[in-house]
Amino acid sequence: MTPQNILFVDDSPMVLSLLERTLTQETFILHTAHTPKEALQVLKQHPIDVVVSDLLMPGLDGITFLRMIKKDYPHIVRIILSGHLHTQSILSAINQVGVFRFLTKPLELDNDTLKKILYEALDQAQLNRNSLYADQNVAHSLSVFIDSILNAPYRPYVLLNDQHIVTAVHAALAELYPVGSSLRHPDGGGIQLTAHSLYIPYEESESSDLDLYTLDTLTVGHSSLRLIRLSEIA
Repeated sequence: MTPQNILFVDDSPMVLSLLERTLTQETFILHTAHTPKEALQVLKQHPIDVVVSDLLMPGLDGITFLRMIKKDYPHIVRIILSGHLHTQSILSAINQVGVFRFLTKPLELDNDTLKKILYEALDQAQLNRNSLYADQNVAHSLSVFIDSILNAPYRPYVLLNDQHIVTAVHAALAELYPVGSSLRHPDGGGIQLTAHSLYIPYEESESSDLDLYTLDTLTVGHSSLRLIRLSEIA
């Protein structure tokens, strides 16, 4: 399994040195940066999963820095480490950056509390990555799916959701299979296009009879879309 990566950002060399000594035996890879500018370079060079940042730093404050991370690296879990946690700072962090935890200085390093929080953050980062990849895959699949509708040779179509309700339909079929109507066969075992005398069993998620129709299915999370392209209007 590829090790995960944590980045600590603090303008205090003493704090970073202490963290490096304390966390050197852990399963993750530890990176450090003294300024947000230096941290942004680390982010470009390494697959960071968790960022722990001070709030008050020269050049760029922690809230602005973490807001940039949220925008450019949405999967990264964001943690604040500061000795100056005022109410306004906390509210700004919650509203603008969505922080995972607030850690206060001085850190208590004589127990496993910090390590526990960091590993919880790494677990959350993995969930974030999985969700991000799933969204990207869905977007790609949906793009291909839509492209197949727009660029295929002319064939009138009906698009069904997983309840077999018409969600979109070619203009030429709109009166035969209006949006919102159900194409579920009364026996509950398939799709019925009455005007075409066509019955398609549910288990045929990818099927075709080129003289009559083609059927393609796109699964989106726990739902699915079925695209039926017909050879003729009726």
